[in-house]
Amino acid sequence: MLEIVHEPVKVLTLDQERALARLAHDRAGSPQLRRRRAQLATQDDDFAEVVAVLDSANDLEFGEQIMLTRAYLALETEADTARAQQRANLALELAELPIQRATALADRAKAERRLSHANAARESLELALDADPHSKDACKRLAALDLEQGRAPALVEWCKQLTGSGVGHARLHAARVLGEAVCGDLDAARVVEGLADLRTSRILPPPPGWDDLDAFNAALAVELLSHRNLRYERYGSASNYTWRIDALARPETPLVRLLLEHLAAHIQTNVGQLGQFEHRWLADQPDQALLRAWCVITEGDGFEGWHVHQFGWLSGVYYVQIPDEIALGKNQGGCLAFGLPEEFTGIETANAYGTTQIRPEPGMMLTFPSHAFHRTYPHFGPGKRICVAFDVKPF
Repeated sequence: MLEIVHEPVKVLTLDQERALARLAHDRAGSPQLRRRRAQLATQDDDFAEVVAVLDSANDLEFGEQIMLTRAYLALETEADTARAQQRANLALELAELPIQRATALADRAKAERRLSHANAARESLELALDADPHSKDACKRLAALDLEQGRAPALVEWCKQLTGSGVGHARLHAARVLGEAVCGDLDAARVVEGLADLRTSRILPPPPGWDDLDAFNAALAVELLSHRNLRYERYGSASNYTWRIDALARPETPLVRLLLEHLAAHIQTNVGQLGQFEHRWLADQPDQALLRAWCVITEGDGFEGWHVHQFGWLSGVYYVQIPDEIALGKNQGGCLAFGLPEEFTGIETANAYGTTQIRPEPGMMLTFPSHAFHRTYPHFGPGKRICVAFDVKPF
């Protein structure tokens, strides 16, 4: 049976942690405090501070070189991308384990591709997968490169080889879906995705201690809207024009913690019922996993672009507050859709594959394999669409 572990309750906000780390590092200046300061700045998308803290140090360890590489990539200028490539090479020199070597190579490939060195990027990515066949970033980036270069059959083949060797994760299954679709075998793509059998949806009962679900959701919405970690946007996420809460569980959020316990129980029930199906994804089920949850709040123009959940096995969402113009609407505004991203498959293939549209309503919990591509649409109305998204993340 799947055992779900919860994230620890965070007492300090990110701002408070950053202030303490900055003060401690300024006073003591140890490598450990430097690393923690850079980690927290990364979480806060303050990539300029990551560079300021790490770039001048001459004793960086592997993880710090990777943080610095990714900070330069996040700054997204050509000069910074070249610096990222250099830092990835330094990380590669420090790599002691195959997984570290793969990480550095995959990050170097990202820089190489941005610098229009596609052949070098391919070589780096193939070396990364040789070092660590489980590398999600290498898989994602090699799949994108194959599709860009018209190599969908080769993509399908190496996906099959990795799966046959026992590798299984969201990026690999998603890459196979894209490859099969671009090769013209939409039925094979649907089988690999498995969404028709593996997606679940239901209105949950009220959590323990509550008799009315609407009352619980209303109180939960108040708690979320006043959350101390509420922030606008997040670099590298699929969210556009949205408010987010990335560290949900806090001492002053009892309803959030109650919801997460409630979700975990129902997720375990859902997973137990999926055993009736035969699908390769089920073989990847972990024995123990972390329930990683965050909140997304969208107003009229907010939406999520096409994405998968790279680090999850099972993903899902609980809808806390849904404006009537969405829940009772007739168009796609505010809805969730599963399908294929046109940027990888082309519009014709994406249209032929089709989309599965889900109209959210308060109290609905939806679960699906983390490899399924999905997006949301802006609703252009006055109300706030509030949901708690989650991943069941293998340890």
